[in-house]
Amino acid sequence: MDGRNHDRPRPFWPRGRVRRPSDAARLLAVVGLLLLLALLSTLVPRLGDAALSRVHGLPRTVLEVANAVSSLAVLLSLGAVVATAVRRRRYALTSAAIACALGAAVAIAAQEAGEAGWVASLGPARESAVVPVAATLAFVVGADLRWGRRLQEATYTAVAIASACALVLGSLTIAGSVAAALLGTAAGLAVRVAAGVVPARPPQDLVRTVLARAGIVVDRLRPLDQATGRARYSGADASGDLVITVIDPDRRGVALAHRVWRVLRFRTPAVGRPALTLRGVTERQALVAGLARSAGVDVPAVLALLAAGPALVLVQRPLDGTRLADAAEPGPAALASAFRALRRMHGAGLAHGALSADTIVLTAGGAGFTGLQFAQPAAGELQRDLDVVALLVAVAARVGAEGSVEALHAGYAGTSVDQARLVPLVQPLGLTRAARRAVRGTTVLDDLRVALSGKDSPAPVAAPRLQRIRARTVLAVAGATVGAHVLFTQLSDVSIGSAVRQAQPAWLAIALLGSAVTYLGAALVLSAFSPTRLPLGRTALVQLASSFVTLVTPPTVGHIGLNIRYLQRAGVPTATAAATVGVSQAVTVVVTVGMLLACGWLSGVSPSRPSLLPSGDVLAVLLVAAAVLGLAVAVPASRHALYRRLQPLVRRTVPQLLAAATDRRRLGTAALGVLILNGGNVLALDASLRAFSTSLALPSLVVVYLVASTVGSAAPTPGGLGAVEAALVGGLTTTGVPVAAALTAVLAFRTATFWLPAPVGWIALVALQRRERI
Repeated sequence: MDGRNHDRPRPFWPRGRVRRPSDAARLLAVVGLLLLLALLSTLVPRLGDAALSRVHGLPRTVLEVANAVSSLAVLLSLGAVVATAVRRRRYALTSAAIACALGAAVAIAAQEAGEAGWVASLGPARESAVVPVAATLAFVVGADLRWGRRLQEATYTAVAIASACALVLGSLTIAGSVAAALLGTAAGLAVRVAAGVVPARPPQDLVRTVLARAGIVVDRLRPLDQATGRARYSGADASGDLVITVIDPDRRGVALAHRVWRVLRFRTPAVGRPALTLRGVTERQALVAGLARSAGVDVPAVLALLAAGPALVLVQRPLDGTRLADAAEPGPAALASAFRALRRMHGAGLAHGALSADTIVLTAGGAGFTGLQFAQPAAGELQRDLDVVALLVAVAARVGAEGSVEALHAGYAGTSVDQARLVPLVQPLGLTRAARRAVRGTTVLDDLRVALSGKDSPAPVAAPRLQRIRARTVLAVAGATVGAHVLFTQLSDVSIGSAVRQAQPAWLAIALLGSAVTYLGAALVLSAFSPTRLPLGRTALVQLASSFVTLVTPPTVGHIGLNIRYLQRAGVPTATAAATVGVSQAVTVVVTVGMLLACGWLSGVSPSRPSLLPSGDVLAVLLVAAAVLGLAVAVPASRHALYRRLQPLVRRTVPQLLAAATDRRRLGTAALGVLILNGGNVLALDASLRAFSTSLALPSLVVVYLVASTVGSAAPTPGGLGAVEAALVGGLTTTGVPVAAALTAVLAFRTATFWLPAPVGWIALVALQRRERI
């Protein structure tokens, strides 16, 4: 059995293949260019007629000789590729052959599509050079000639000259030459992505040879771990243990997307300017390690940063100590030494950027740090504060919040620590992923905020903004873009000018009147539950001012915040003001839902038969709204977000709501206000429809408005912009209103209720601020 195993030949298909993210990215880019070329060929029908065969000046005999010489050069280059692959990497020959066949097949298909008129013509039917060029490029790309750069360059040069000759001789069009290059490249990259490539990571023998040339003699390398884009080995020389990190050239760009997102998501004062490549990270890590050791901070010493072919080799002397995560019972002196080490690091202008219990090492002489991949030289104040908070959280997870704050005071003895500035930074967003996992499900962050605040400390300052963009901002922009695209696509079929000229001004004036009535209704709702008497006119002016605030905030957020501020200025305590606004919002929701159900049922009332359901059009609108709500509840992320938002509101407002239910006068006043509020908006919408000579049954109109208003309140865009318009147009067209009339009526309605009140609201806001009413 052993003899048979020893006689078994080496497998032709190697097992240690890797799939480079860069190959996948290039494949996507090439496919995108192919789709763009196909689109251009349909938009520009004569694109396939563009050729260089009509170029004069060179004798045809000279061109034919050049074509023959370049073709021979291509064949010789391919032969050299085959010979080299057989001798060095037989697997590359297999990949190249598969890619060549695939490239020829897709080129033939593209040529047939050009002859059928589906895309632009790629060349003459019989003597087209599309297939040879595409197959050759696919062969070369599929072979992955990283081990033969000069041979690869020579082959590409020969193919380029042969393609130029084919262009001039007429066997290729300009579109055909571009298509052949893209098709061949796509076929080769597709095979590399599907089958993988032999890794270019240097073998251990080469790494030891490179180390020996630098004077670091290592007998053997023992693999420690492998992560994205790198491999770590342990070894030893005459002076002690070593850690050797090899940056894999095949996967050194795999973390690019993560780092780009980090740069886009977080503001520069919070994360500095992270390196976008693993090579840049490694070089910066070596620089920071040298600066930190010069400042007396224990970090892994960088002995060398070497090149092993296309790979990088980082050699470090590890710290001799115990990680904080593995320490049994860290003492106060050891923890204070960690803060002293961080103080020295910050004194040298450095920020660690990724402190956690795994990167803090307790040594015999104090403490040190590892994991300098995100370290930053010339760090700003916010970066240093985030380091202090990360160290506080890591220590608090082991010894408690009080012990962590005591270690901070001991480590920063002799200097004043502005704890009030640190309190708002104790948030998950300012921690690394490992630190967030360590404190998830615990009260460490809450306890640490309390311990830092203290009894006699001043009020904590506002939390600085760490994120440049939020996920909800990206979603809001994307949703608004899609809504705008749909809206403008519909508007392209409508003559806005002629529709406006045919509009009836009297109905538009009634729409403005309905918009004005809504502020009176909102004032009645707020005044009904206020513990102090509020002048109705001034309260209505505050509601008008909120129309300007909603230009820059989501509709519900700005409205609630301004009302709470108004009640505070009127002498209502903050907690009571928040509860009052919450109760008014709850009553608004209850009455609005009642109106929605009543009008939905009224829309289906018939004089000749019993009616149990709304009309078909209204039922369709309600079913769509119910489906959206059901989807939001079914998705865990949105369900948890709804719970987090609604649970505090319900807990805070239910007692006040039950108390208000016993006061019929207040409850009646609030219900009347809600009816006036919704009635004014429905009047404005009905008048906008009638201004363009169309109308809708009142129950159906109420349902459409209430559903659209609910969508707008949930949208994260200012004033529900985009969401309200899309919901109104969709609801009106579903209930039978023509698209043109629905679009113009919705634009008129939003102008009367959203755009025109905004400048008047700004005047009201300024006036109220000057009189210190808000």
